[in-house]
Amino acid sequence: MGRAYTSSKGGFNRVAWTPHEDKRLTNYISIHGPGKWERLAKELGLNRCGKSCRLRWLNYLRPGIKRGNFSKDEEDLITRLHKLLGNKWSQIAGRLPGRTDNKIKNHWNTYLAKKAKELHFMTLPRLHMEKECPASSTGEKTGEQDTQLVNEAM
Repeated sequence: MGRAYTSSKGGFNRVAWTPHEDKRLTNYISIHGPGKWERLAKELGLNRCGKSCRLRWLNYLRPGIKRGNFSKDEEDLITRLHKLLGNKWSQIAGRLPGRTDNKIKNHWNTYLAKKAKELHFMTLPRLHMEKECPASSTGEKTGEQDTQLVNEAM
């Protein structure tokens, strides 16, 4: 569909990664370990920038990455953590083993944000709001109760 972008000034390949490139990157990292991404890209001759190699490894090739759909429990936990932490995707990903921060962010932006908005769940933590207006007698939860819910979910 696309074509490789290369220029006489040494542009990088901007097309989808091939299985051959994935295998070379995986083999190199299994021998030398991850890191020094710019050097890795040059040594392998992939015609990719170091950032592209790093993101490919972290989001797709790294062992232990969970693939497939999110479970209902994972979605509930993401929603609660987002309510508590906001858009701190790496902190949220730390509570979901095997899921990358990028995958969680994409799932939130394409599906969960709409769902949370429909349920009126998408509010910021009430820590700063408690001082202005304490929890009403209608059963509204306080910030401490939100924290407790998140801890119970984990």
